[in-house]
Amino acid sequence: MSALLVLVGVGASSAQRHAVPGHYNVPQPWLWKPAAGTSTNAIANPSFESGGVNNGWFQCGDVGAYVTKEHPYRGSYDAYAGTATGAGEPRGNSGICQRVTIPPAAMLSARLYQLSNEGNAVLAYQEADLLDDRGEVVLNLYRSVNNKAAWILSQWNLSPYAGRSFWLYFGVHGDGYPKLSTQQFVDDVFLASVAPHGPK
Repeated sequence: MSALLVLVGVGASSAQRHAVPGHYNVPQPWLWKPAAGTSTNAIANPSFESGGVNNGWFQCGDVGAYVTKEHPYRGSYDAYAGTATGAGEPRGNSGICQRVTIPPAAMLSARLYQLSNEGNAVLAYQEADLLDDRGEVVLNLYRSVNNKAAWILSQWNLSPYAGRSFWLYFGVHGDGYPKLSTQQFVDDVFLASVAPHGPK
């Protein structure tokens, strides 16, 4: 897998493309076993240092997502959503999720490294959501086609959802179009009551 984004067919007409439904396949509640976060971070395995989609994280799209050593923000690993090669769009949702209970006065933060040569976020996009136990979107945190080869800190105030449990999802949606590419890397996910971000 490569993070190299080759800009081809940027002017291609979308007339030959059509929206593809994606599914958020969250584990059934009775199959889910919580993984412990730290005393200050409600997220287990926040920097993916287990080296896999495990220890709290699950495959929650209909297309595979990965944990990779491709330019992590911190440590040795980060999470990746998109196609395995980085070329073309996934057909459906490529993403990971973790079930979390939102603490009081909660702030969520994550480092995002996003690449896309899409012109808009209609048929393919990077996203994060809070999902319910049926895999339905309760809150969309963002939907974007950002293209910046750098780690950016993003933060969200989740205090209105304190005490409720959701699946926190990060991923890429695509229509399978082979001539454009949308990718997203995620690292250093932090959810806590007071600190808006983890250690510097």
